Amino acid sequence: MRTLLGMIIALIVLSSQVQAEDMNNYLSDTREMVHQGKHEEALERYIWFHDHALEHEPAMYGVRLSFALGYWKDLGDVYPPAKKALIETRDRKAHQIEMGEGNSSLFHDVSSLNETLEEGSKTIELFEYLDKENPKLAKQCWNIAKDEVIDAKRFDLARKYMGNLVREFTRVKAAYDHDTTLYNDPKIGRMDFKAYSEDHFVEESLRLIEVAVALGDTTAANEIQKKALAVVEDYRLRDAITTEKKKDAQ
Repeated sequence: MRTLLGMIIALIVLSSQVQAEDMNNYLSDTREMVHQGKHEEALERYIWFHDHALEHEPAMYGVRLSFALGYWKDLGDVYPPAKKALIETRDRKAHQIEMGEGNSSLFHDVSSLNETLEEGSKTIELFEYLDKENPKLAKQCWNIAKDEVIDAKRFDLARKYMGNLVREFTRVKAAYDHDTTLYNDPKIGRMDFKAYSEDHFVEESLRLIEVAVALGDTTAANEIQKKALAVVEDYRLRDAITTEKKKDAQ
C-alpha cells in the first residue's frame, strides 16, 4: 500500500514537472516565432498563455505575470496589434473589477499589466476606486498595490492600510530569511540571487522607514532601521531617517 502511494505521489510530482516544463517550452517556442517574424501567431499564443497557463500549471503564476508579459510587450514594440491587445486586456480586467466582478488575483493581473505598460498610476487609480467602493477588496489587494502607492507618496492610503509598521517589517524579514535558504540551490543564480535578495530586503525596509517618517512615527522608523541594519549593513539604511527628514523639510 505504501509502495503504491509512493508511486502515485511520484507520478503527481513528475506530472507537475512535465507540465511546468511544457509551459516554459511553450513560451520559448513563442519567442522563437517572434524572431522568425510570425507575429500574429505569436500574439495568439501569448494571449492563450495569459488566459490559460494556470489551468495547466499553477506554478506558472509568477512567470505569467512577469516574464510572459515582458515578452508580450517586446512583441508589441515591433508589432502594434500586440500592444493594442495588451492594453485591451488590461482595460477589460480593470472594468471587471469596477463592475464588482473582481478579486485580488484579477487585481494582481491588472497591476502587472500596468507595470508592463509603465502605467503604474493606473494601479493607484484602481486601488483608490476600491478604497471608496469596495473597502473589503481593497484590503485584500493592499499588498499588491502598496509599492506603487508608497512610491507615489500616497501616505493617506498607507496610513489606512499598513497597520503596525514594525509588524510589517517582521514579514519582510521572514521573506528575506526564506530567500537565504535558497542561496546554495544550484538552480538559482547563487551570488546574483543573494545580491538581489539583500537589495530587495533593503528596499522594502526603506519603504517602511519612509512611511513611518511620513506618518510621524519616529519610534517605528528607528526600530525598523536598527533591525534592518542588524541583518544587512547598507549605507542606504544608515542614512535613511536623516534622508527622509530632509525630504519632509523641503
